[in-house]
Amino acid sequence: MRIDWIDDLVALLDSGGVADAARLRNVTQPAFSRRIKVLEDVLGIKVIDRSVKPSGPSRILRDRETELRKLASDQRLLLADMRQDQLSGGRPLVIASQHAITTSMGPQIITKIAEPSRTHIRLRSANRDECETLLIRRQAEISLTYRITSEPVAELPSFLTETVIGSETLIPVCGTRAAQTILDEVELGNLQIIGYPADVFLGAAVRRHILPELSARCSINVITETGLSTAALQLAQSGLGVAWVPRALAAPALARRDLADLSNQLGAVGMTMVAQRWSKSTDPATTDAWHRLTSVAQQD
Repeated sequence: MRIDWIDDLVALLDSGGVADAARLRNVTQPAFSRRIKVLEDVLGIKVIDRSVKPSGPSRILRDRETELRKLASDQRLLLADMRQDQLSGGRPLVIASQHAITTSMGPQIITKIAEPSRTHIRLRSANRDECETLLIRRQAEISLTYRITSEPVAELPSFLTETVIGSETLIPVCGTRAAQTILDEVELGNLQIIGYPADVFLGAAVRRHILPELSARCSINVITETGLSTAALQLAQSGLGVAWVPRALAAPALARRDLADLSNQLGAVGMTMVAQRWSKSTDPATTDAWHRLTSVAQQD
């Protein structure tokens, strides 16, 4: 599918109608309508619901909104990376970083690696299993992932090496104004939480190390689920319920007193941040970045 087609579809979703979408895409409404008609003919689906007035995005389009937005974002990132590769004249150092690390501690780590050496780093944010796969397939030079500190450490494949670069805690937080109400409800035997899907690392951590004990104390109601810790943080801050997020991610809102830390009442999970790479890698950029990661760990 052409990039401009995807941008047209996202504009429809953003605006809710053809006229406003045309303005977003900086074309006339007739021209935009013709483009949409061509797109519908090529795809064989209706992206405009013409049964209502004013017409807007079809149900099929709205049902795929998340995927379309991700596709548009991925395409822009791909083009930006290709342009950067051309400008830099070299291959970037690819680091596969677990989503929760990217959003909480990724910027600080990447800054310490990139700034002194001017290394062009491409940070690929993914689920924990995907980070491991990218590393094993050599689609990334280094992976950054969490493991639960209290759990046994799996034997590392002989072709990989690792170093511990820090520790983190998965803490329960909620909006400060809602904290006392939530704790009162816990005393009454009810707890509302923002959960993670079971196949997400943070979701598995909460299910194994938090929910069993809490379930013995109260009835747990999962208000909503999200795969992103940043979204869970925002939902918790709104007062919707309690979410377990990395402490580093919550730190700014905790400092502003927008969030309350309920670790003492609801329990937290200790995590270890681990970097891995191929043990026999001779790439200078990878070696340099690895040494910097090691030095960061020693300083911390």
